[in-house]
Amino acid sequence: MKKILFLSISILLFLSTSNSFGQISFTGYSSLCVGVGTSQEKMFSGELKTFVNRNIDDFLFELDGFYNFKGNENYRFSVGLGANFSVNKESLANSLTLPLVLEVIPSQLVNNLSLVFELAPEKYFDTEDLNLRYLWGIRYTFNSHRKK
Repeated sequence: MKKILFLSISILLFLSTSNSFGQISFTGYSSLCVGVGTSQEKMFSGELKTFVNRNIDDFLFELDGFYNFKGNENYRFSVGLGANFSVNKESLANSLTLPLVLEVIPSQLVNNLSLVFELAPEKYFDTEDLNLRYLWGIRYTFNSHRKK
């Protein structure tokens, strides 16, 4: 019950910040995960990731907050802090992450699409392991106001 309450509060907080930032993005990271995020064009943004290519008994999601450095029409760089959660384990929190994200907009003709590269050190709570995770994917930003 505590896990469901925590998950509900986390999603509610995430959705409330997305209203203040306006734009929503959808990212498909290779075959490992999908993410829904707020506008990367603002100073602060957030993203909720779900790791989909896993056993249903090992369902994971991650909530990240980002500081977005000033970019241009071709690229953006972000540094964040996040927590990875497991719904089906005894302890809810799985690991702490520090994602470093480079977003590249390859074409100004289709400026809603971008390539995303993420490198994230992960510190697991239940072990002494420190992992270096990488993700790559394609991001679509709805209602993008980037200049063409």
